[in-house]
Amino acid sequence: MSIDAQTLQQVVNDVCFGMLGLSMEPVESESCEEKEALSAVIRISGGWNSLVQVLAPMSTARVIASTMFATSEDDLSEEEIRDAVGEIVNMVGGNLKGIMEGDSSLSLPCVGLADGEAPFGQGFDGITVAHRCQGDALIVRLLDRSANN
Repeated sequence: MSIDAQTLQQVVNDVCFGMLGLSMEPVESESCEEKEALSAVIRISGGWNSLVQVLAPMSTARVIASTMFATSEDDLSEEEIRDAVGEIVNMVGGNLKGIMEGDSSLSLPCVGLADGEAPFGQGFDGITVAHRCQGDALIVRLLDRSANN
């Protein structure tokens, strides 16, 4: 089995809407070129090798953190905002890992300021799904490294 765009879209919706109650609207294309955007990446390795990335402008990251920690956006620390985006990529990665056959493990999420096309580069040939989360961009990318071997 492999993950397709529809499955990835459903997993993101299940995590963001199903678990957190965030309003999610799939969109054809969305960019995340804001200077203050966060990137969270997690590696899945073992029976299935892949990378999952969540890209969120700070406005989206604040909404996610505010919802996750049940506090106002004004009261959030930078660490809480990063933790929330890291937890989103962790939940998406965990759900994807659970769909795939075989034993795989998740790395810890790596969260930082988005840096262009990192970690995939301009030749990214994986799956990208885009959403409007509470009205702002949320992009999730999946690179199935097993398929490239």
